[in-house]
Amino acid sequence: MKHALNFRLNEQTVVSLSILQKKLHCSKTAIIERAVQAYVKQVLPRQQKLLAFSGVLNEHDANSMLELIDASKNNKEMDFDL
Repeated sequence: MKHALNFRLNEQTVVSLSILQKKLHCSKTAIIERAVQAYVKQVLPRQQKLLAFSGVLNEHDANSMLELIDASKNNKEMDFDL
């Protein structure tokens, strides 16, 4: 699901975004999404694996999973009923 966001960019970033849009033949949204994902890989490599699950679990299941992880970080035999 996509979410509408409003934010301000400096002129140089807007020009760069327009150039990339024309060169890559894709939307500005797609360019920003790719840029954020590349930045996540660079800055948050470990958390990136967890971000892949964002939105997959409902709040109850996510909290249950976190409680299991917290209770036994060494237990590798966890069964999640997903």
